[in-house]
Amino acid sequence: MKRTKKLILGALMLSCLIGSAADSKPAKQEMSGRDKITTTRLVAAAMPGKALKDWMTQGAWNRFQRVYGGLISPDGSSPILSDFFTHAILLTGSQDTQAGTGIYAFYNPLQDNLLLFQTDNQEQVPRIENFVFMTGSDFRGETLKEKEYPQAIAPVNGDLDAVLLKNIAEVARLFHAEFPEGAASFSLTKYRKFGDDADKVSGNAALRLALLERLTRDEADPDLLDAAGIALILWKGDAEKIGKSFVFVEGDDSSAKIYAALPERVRKSVVPVLYFREKGKKEALFGFASHLMPESLILIRTSAEAGGKPLFIFLPLTEKFASGAEPEVK
Repeated sequence: MKRTKKLILGALMLSCLIGSAADSKPAKQEMSGRDKITTTRLVAAAMPGKALKDWMTQGAWNRFQRVYGGLISPDGSSPILSDFFTHAILLTGSQDTQAGTGIYAFYNPLQDNLLLFQTDNQEQVPRIENFVFMTGSDFRGETLKEKEYPQAIAPVNGDLDAVLLKNIAEVARLFHAEFPEGAASFSLTKYRKFGDDADKVSGNAALRLALLERLTRDEADPDLLDAAGIALILWKGDAEKIGKSFVFVEGDDSSAKIYAALPERVRKSVVPVLYFREKGKKEALFGFASHLMPESLILIRTSAEAGGKPLFIFLPLTEKFASGAEPEVK
């Protein structure tokens, strides 16, 4: 048991969550700006301090250090920033080919944090020359009450899948409305009032990591062993085994086949990324994902009945699915 626990605890460490910079591929001339930024995300997840310094212009880096420098350790590591880039979904907005600049955003639905950034597309790898790091609730225009937590991080009302999909759909809608493709001009000015408040962003991220860290506590050993068993099934990616090990919404096990069809390297890098157990509840909720494909989230809810099978949900955290599909977990 000690060996199993040590193995899963190791998987929960951020070094495993973010994988390795070796997963990224060097930028090539034929790659699009979006492809290059996707590659840079992996590097930023593995080495946030060094990656951001290299990725930003000097002016942008100076401002980032002034506001968010406290999140980065002297060795360049940062659990909060690593976690942000590990699970960030890329949105692409206006691209001014004449001026050689563009707008992108990284949205992390698990932190409910958003990094809006303007790039200099004249470089081989688009460099960040302006940015706003803000919470998803601020971007969506939502006001949280005092001591109220974002539902995406600590859900108490409604179902987590519904919250995640709602947030992604609204963030994507507002982003594309503000920075539509083909726009002649664009600016981050209206969001700058949110861009110098590291407390909100770090507060969201720290709460999320604290909730996940509960899985490493002694009292969570039974859940940790459940997570270990689930991870082994997911790593193997056998659709028939998944179909027999879990139950599915309305008995439809097609999501098992969809998950099994993911690339092997994605399946084998899946680790626990979410963990919730409400006091007095017999069931726990886990989330599993890979740093290589953060838009694919597997939600597993254990059964409250002894010997009952867990519920399996394959949840695509994509703009298209969030905007056009109904939530599945109930």
